[in-house]
Amino acid sequence: MRPVIAIVGRPNVGKSTLLNRLVGRRAALVADTPGVTRDRLFVDARMGSRNVILVDTGGFDTHPEDELSRMVVEQAQAAVEQADLVLFICDSRDGLHPVDQEVANVLRRSGKLVLCLVNKCDPGADNSSRHDFHRLGLDILPISAAHGTGLDELQEMVLANLGEPQEEDRPATYADLKICLLGRPNVGKSSLANRLSGGQRQIVSATPGTTRDAADISLEQDGISCLLVDTPGVRRRARISMKLEQYSVMAALRSLERADVAVVVLDGTETFSDQDARLLSIVNDRGRGLVIAVNKIDQLEEPGTMKKYMEELVHGVRFVSYAPVLRLSAMTGRGLGRLLPECNKVARNLFQRISTGDLNRLVLEALSKHQPPLVKGRRAKIYYITQAEVKPPTFVASVNDPSRLPQHYRSYLENQLREKFAFVGVPLRWRFRKRGESGEKNKARRPKRRRG
Repeated sequence: MRPVIAIVGRPNVGKSTLLNRLVGRRAALVADTPGVTRDRLFVDARMGSRNVILVDTGGFDTHPEDELSRMVVEQAQAAVEQADLVLFICDSRDGLHPVDQEVANVLRRSGKLVLCLVNKCDPGADNSSRHDFHRLGLDILPISAAHGTGLDELQEMVLANLGEPQEEDRPATYADLKICLLGRPNVGKSSLANRLSGGQRQIVSATPGTTRDAADISLEQDGISCLLVDTPGVRRRARISMKLEQYSVMAALRSLERADVAVVVLDGTETFSDQDARLLSIVNDRGRGLVIAVNKIDQLEEPGTMKKYMEELVHGVRFVSYAPVLRLSAMTGRGLGRLLPECNKVARNLFQRISTGDLNRLVLEALSKHQPPLVKGRRAKIYYITQAEVKPPTFVASVNDPSRLPQHYRSYLENQLREKFAFVGVPLRWRFRKRGESGEKNKARRPKRRRG
């Protein structure tokens, strides 16, 4: 079992900056605005000889003034309860703050191993205030997360407190299935993530934009090992004004890049919007598997409401008609049992390979049913089709003249392919090349050089 290390402290003391420095990449959202991190963020990392799980948390406020702040503190407290070691971050520029003393008292009562890191002790700066933190009665280490100073000593202290690795302390393994939740703000992505994980992993609030950073959640259900990524709500570009919100949108779209399947969550109580269509289009363009999840169906109880919504939805998503549509409720759990199995099926389709022999038998059947149309008195001739890539499946067709193969016939070929093979939830890519265009035939005809 890999040890869990929680990173806690007041808002804006540099917790996310430290996490990013320790993992060597931008795993957590960082901005000058206090309170950027709200949910717990779990990241696999390596510290010396140990494989560990680092947990970034929101700002620890001992006297939260509103419901959202209270939920942020609850997430931080949950991280402490699950941790084997706590890194308590303070800010040397602010000096010893009264809240630091209160947080230190809370951590001492938890009975956890605690290291106090006095951050922002930058090289060349006046760092004399760091001595004040000894009053907390904890082991103190001055560091600079921004400049990377003091991190070698931190690693030594962590290893000394964790002890030698056990036999079961093995490197993290990648999940079989990587799923990204996408959607507009307040459609229920975090509620869905919590319901799937069986706990309050993500903060849920009626306030749009509560989730600001992408959060990884490991799941296992019916033998399916899955990494679920909850993402911030993606607004229309015209409404993205704050720099922080721009970063959140970027975090959501970056999460799509490392996913196999995107679940685009729609709000069943609202009309299908242009922004919903844009998100579906982004997933299609990026070549990821796609599942459409209509959430909040528990609120569509009036007769005919669901039927009307689905009729309008079918028209709106016609450009990704290959995607399965699931109706579910994150609130009640209705329909949720189908989600992961459907995503797993779509992922298998995404990596499916069809043999050249099977593809060309399909072409012969398609031609026998419907020949390409005459274009300027001549008909395109398809010589063969082969599959070149997966994720997404990409097919290359050798044609005597691709310009004589109109779009409607290309769509016909794709429909025949989808009818024959299981490509539910998967966008397909096509390349129609003129015979010999790849250079293979020209290379074959090139005369050999004589030796001597």
